[in-house]
Amino acid sequence: MNKKQKKLLKKVLITIGIIIIILVSFALIDKKPTFADSGFGTSYSGGSSSSSHSSSSHSSSSSKRSSSSSSSGSSSGSSSGRSTSAGEVISKMIFFILFFVVVFIIIYHKENRKKTKKHYDILNDTEVEKQIQQYIPNFNKQEFLNNGYKIYNDVQEAWMNFKLEDVQSVITDELFNMYKSQLTTLEVKGEQNIMKDFVLVRSFLKDVSVQNNTITISTGYIIEFYDYIVEQSTGKVLRGTDKNKVRITYEMKFRKTLDESKKVTKCPACGAEIEMNNTGICSYCRSKLVTENTEWVLTEKNTLNQENL
Repeated sequence: MNKKQKKLLKKVLITIGIIIIILVSFALIDKKPTFADSGFGTSYSGGSSSSSHSSSSHSSSSSKRSSSSSSSGSSSGSSSGRSTSAGEVISKMIFFILFFVVVFIIIYHKENRKKTKKHYDILNDTEVEKQIQQYIPNFNKQEFLNNGYKIYNDVQEAWMNFKLEDVQSVITDELFNMYKSQLTTLEVKGEQNIMKDFVLVRSFLKDVSVQNNTITISTGYIIEFYDYIVEQSTGKVLRGTDKNKVRITYEMKFRKTLDESKKVTKCPACGAEIEMNNTGICSYCRSKLVTENTEWVLTEKNTLNQENL
């Protein structure tokens, strides 16, 4: 058990102790229950004085008997009430103790899972790097992750400014078409998605797969930033908030071909020199380049978790 978990256990035990003291105190207080007596609710009214006297006498006598009966009943009821109350207190005490024990166990295991998951990510990250180096001997993990983060930022900026064509060369056609459709809907509604002040909390490798001489690397990115929707004409915030950041955990996948011979240096349509071979368009004749990517392109971006900060 680490220091944080010990501190948590100490707080839970102190809380349980306080609850026990409070409940025991209530159990020891001699509280007599209040009894409603409906027998004295009758109002007597009479005719003659003797009748009135007799009624008064009867009433007095009845009152004494009722008083005696009430006193006896009260004593008996009070004893019974204390017994029932003590039983309830003990039941509540057991319930609260069990409740806090269960809560502590849940929190403890949750913290353990987080710690284990974090440790697993670190081990998995190293293992994945070794696997990638079997296919790309000069693979540089940090350089790759930094490049992936740059692609992410470029895509977010292009999305925010309705300039998706600027990043067409670093995302797949499927992703481009999906984003284009979503942006069109946003633009028609006169809305804009504002995203800013990005902070990379952590990035790591998750998995790698190779198929048909194409390698795909799955990564994890934890990023904090402001993210909200505004009305384009007024700047009024419609959804989300511009007061607090969000922390999002992404799974992003990047792909490229392992066959360097697929690299195209000239546009097949106009013959213009192409600096890098990404699936996109020729900057000179606007022809579509459909060859395999020899540079990393984003194929998927999925949100795994989101927290409001």
